[in-house]
Amino acid sequence: MDTRAPGLAFLAEAGRRLSASLDQRRCLRTTVELAVPRLADAAAVVLPAHRGRCEWTRLSAGEAVRQCTLRESALAEVPGLEQALGGFPPVPSRRLDASEVPAWLLPDDFGVAGAVLVTPLPGNAEPAGALVLARRGHGADFSAEDELLARIFAAGAGGSISAAALYREQVDTTAILQADLLPPGLPQPEGVELVGFYQASREALRIGGDFYDAFGPTEECPETVVALGDVCGKGPEAAVLTGKVRQTLRALRLVGTDPAAMLTLLNTALLGSSRQHRFVTLVVGAIGRAEHGRVRLRLATGGHPAPLVLRADGAVEPVPVAGTLIGVLPQIVVRTVTVDLAPGELCLMYSDGLTEARGGATGEEQYGEARLHEALAGCRGLPGPAAVERVRRLVSEWVRGGVRDDIAMLAVRAPSRTGRRGGGPCTSSAVSARARS
Repeated sequence: MDTRAPGLAFLAEAGRRLSASLDQRRCLRTTVELAVPRLADAAAVVLPAHRGRCEWTRLSAGEAVRQCTLRESALAEVPGLEQALGGFPPVPSRRLDASEVPAWLLPDDFGVAGAVLVTPLPGNAEPAGALVLARRGHGADFSAEDELLARIFAAGAGGSISAAALYREQVDTTAILQADLLPPGLPQPEGVELVGFYQASREALRIGGDFYDAFGPTEECPETVVALGDVCGKGPEAAVLTGKVRQTLRALRLVGTDPAAMLTLLNTALLGSSRQHRFVTLVVGAIGRAEHGRVRLRLATGGHPAPLVLRADGAVEPVPVAGTLIGVLPQIVVRTVTVDLAPGELCLMYSDGLTEARGGATGEEQYGEARLHEALAGCRGLPGPAAVERVRRLVSEWVRGGVRDDIAMLAVRAPSRTGRRGGGPCTSSAVSARARS
């Protein structure tokens, strides 16, 4: 019978189980669970020190897996442990006797440690940690074959732990980068309701090419600036350009709030970017207050769907704006329109992912502008959050879980006046649609 067969079977099982997860804590648990009892009566994995502390995971027969932290200074109490954690290429394994083992390394009820082996866990260009194996009893020992098997096992475990650590770093880095790309919390200027909604086409990514943003008033610029746009493309590449557009708008906001001027300067900035053949459609608005509880909006668009105004009587009116795509031509044409919202009236800015959402009976029919107008008309008298949620729900029901594009919505609403006789929605005033080229 081939005496190598059990060792090969163990290594095959170890490789299969260790490759099943990119969660570092699970890899550490799997490592000690594989080592006990196949290689030793107790096993511990110690990770390299970080900020004066070391994470370690231990398991012995009859004991549950224990995961905790250790002071970096305690590493010196185990001969060879610091060298195993700090050496690359990996240093050889080191055998210890019972007198060299500190009390914290093994469980209280472990008994006499007859043999202890410290083995490096090689990682990706740096140590992934160290594996400590212990066998109980005065006559216990590790043969040369045992030590070779432990080193081969440690190489596989170290690779898995290192890959999991790298994955965790990438996830943490992605989370930090995404935090600046995700839709922001919106300011709530006095006398104005601002409500935003964003849904990425890929839920796992959480970011994409559609976006909205709002910049609250300052002493120099008393108007609140809002923006909603759609960047060419999808996924991370589109999200990077989204972040660039948002940061540029934030900077432009500091020097003025004229929507047409902001779009013109943004167009110049994008044309000067190293990223070519990328453009954005955009609507920018400056929110001011008018008399009698009205909200005044100055709006300009660059190749973007026209915002919709929901009047108090339920009528839905497209805002008569027009403009050139941003980031394509050296010169753009932008027309700014001023719209007054009476109390209870709402202006909805949206991306074309809303109207182009496919679903219905065939699964391929677009939601379309007519359905959006009808959905918005049904929001008469609703607060801003309820109106946005109703539109979102109707579109979601239309899609029924099918393939969708990024969707962004941003609603600006003049709050209803309280204490009015009859309690119904207030009467709409005439539109102020002063356009200039």
